[in-house]
Amino acid sequence: MTDRSNDMIKSDPASDGTPLDAVVFSRLMNAFAPFEDSPKIAAAVSGGADSMALALLANEWCRSNGGELIAMTVDHGLRADAAQEAIWVGEQLEKHGIAHRILRWEGEKPQSGIQEAARKARYELLDRQLGALGILHLLVAHHRDDQRETLVMRQNRESGVIGRAGMSARRFLRNARLLRPLLPIAKADLIATVQAYRQDWVEDPSNRNTGFERVRIRHGATLTDDAGGADPDRGTEERQAAEYLIGDLLAATVQVANCGIAQVAFSKWRDTGTGETTACYGLGHIVRVIGGENYMPAFDALAAALLQLRGQEDARVSLGGCVLHRRGDILLVYREVGRMDIAPVRINPALVTGPAGQRWDNRFELIFDGIRQVATADYADFGRFVIAPLSACDAFHTRAFRAAIGKIAPFVDRLPRAALASIPALYDKEVLLSVGGLEVSGISDVLSAAGCRTAPMGAENAIGMRWRFAPPTPLWESGFKSSPKPDVLLA
Repeated sequence: MTDRSNDMIKSDPASDGTPLDAVVFSRLMNAFAPFEDSPKIAAAVSGGADSMALALLANEWCRSNGGELIAMTVDHGLRADAAQEAIWVGEQLEKHGIAHRILRWEGEKPQSGIQEAARKARYELLDRQLGALGILHLLVAHHRDDQRETLVMRQNRESGVIGRAGMSARRFLRNARLLRPLLPIAKADLIATVQAYRQDWVEDPSNRNTGFERVRIRHGATLTDDAGGADPDRGTEERQAAEYLIGDLLAATVQVANCGIAQVAFSKWRDTGTGETTACYGLGHIVRVIGGENYMPAFDALAAALLQLRGQEDARVSLGGCVLHRRGDILLVYREVGRMDIAPVRINPALVTGPAGQRWDNRFELIFDGIRQVATADYADFGRFVIAPLSACDAFHTRAFRAAIGKIAPFVDRLPRAALASIPALYDKEVLLSVGGLEVSGISDVLSAAGCRTAPMGAENAIGMRWRFAPPTPLWESGFKSSPKPDVLLA
């Protein structure tokens, strides 16, 4: 691995910044209080100046609060030096008494859209590790310069106050909060901070690759607060007010069933008193969650869908991998089975361990508590158990089956068949064993009532299992929380 950190220190004018100290960083962290006693915090550390500064500051903060910092480096496997760099990061952090873990992105890598794919994989790996360790907070090192670049990128493709405000200082993963305490801080100050600690860092060559939009923006112009309206502070209060309204609308009108279907009391959404921005972004949150996506659809697409839904008593709109189905005063949002590009997943329950279990369609987790009451050899053979949509069950397409299942789950009885089709199901060979979000114990009765084959006696209880609807982000991820401004911190 080639260490370019010293060259960077000598040549980059950003080294003229002001280093952060423990007092300033404590104020930054106070924006996200309260924390538990003796907090256990994770930090994503790539080895660059920004994340190394974050790790060093966060380590002191954790120790002063009786807690512990665990640094995590993701090796994406995209560069020859990546593995060695990850090891180097761990060696450097060890000098400061910081625990370190390396997470590796395994498998085939896409030929296009590699930055976005790597970002998605990175947060998935981090989130899984946080869940396994029981850590509730993940710090990332995005700073003021990153925010300016994000604003320029979003102004090119997104309208509305949410886009104008850039990255939020806080958002939620499945297992933890993602916190950006350095958003008010300039990169110059972070470089100065690392220098003050006499700590080297590495530079990722991809940061100079002009094939990436962010790099072109970074090198295309000097980004000042007034350049192109890209002021990191502008719009924050407007966004905060908007997200409170969005949160209120969602809380008052939306119910999400365990089977991953949202039911919306649509009368308030028809009211012209509910602003366009509030309604569109509220709808976007629902679609993102039900579709298992990390991002909501474009604002223009949301506005067009809302216009159609408001104008028709019985309307169906396909958006973001979901069906938005209005039935009078009720709007149902469910996964569109025809948009699910996912093959049946064959599993061995004996090998699916840990709190995350087997993930499916980026929406559900099937968690096995272990095989009991029967010999492992009887129920652990690979390929016997398959996760697939409920629509893969032949019995699902009979009226008798849907009538029987409606008796054990009244909510399901009121849903159209298309809404049920994308619910996940576990099959024992070709026999339905359990359905995501429904009581496992009733499935054999449903199958018997419908005249269908059932699993062997006691098979449902032989394998301890439970379904969890676990999209990448929760529905209630609103409530932007900004960090203090630099002038407040450095006064």
